[in-house]
Amino acid sequence: MARVRASDEVWAEFRAAAGLQPLNLLLGELVERHVQRFRSEHLRKGEIDDAELIDALDRAHELHRDLGAIVTRLEQRLDRRAGPAPGTKSVSPTMSRTRQI
Repeated sequence: MARVRASDEVWAEFRAAAGLQPLNLLLGELVERHVQRFRSEHLRKGEIDDAELIDALDRAHELHRDLGAIVTRLEQRLDRRAGPAPGTKSVSPTMSRTRQI
């Protein structure tokens, strides 16, 4: 168990930001993000062993896939908003652009 030191104002805002999410899960996410930043810092400094390097590569692959999905969604939203250019034919949603990420 851990105790958290924060002003009443900060704690109240934290609770409001948490909404209905249980605090134990939210605090677990904060711990995970902190550890990820710690690992990233050590990676940049070259202070990791081979197993940690493989884990970092796995995380990089996962982030790459996530980024690709984000780009695809953003492009779809922009395409829907813009609509077809004047004087061009509408492209079927099943036809997608190929991109290298």
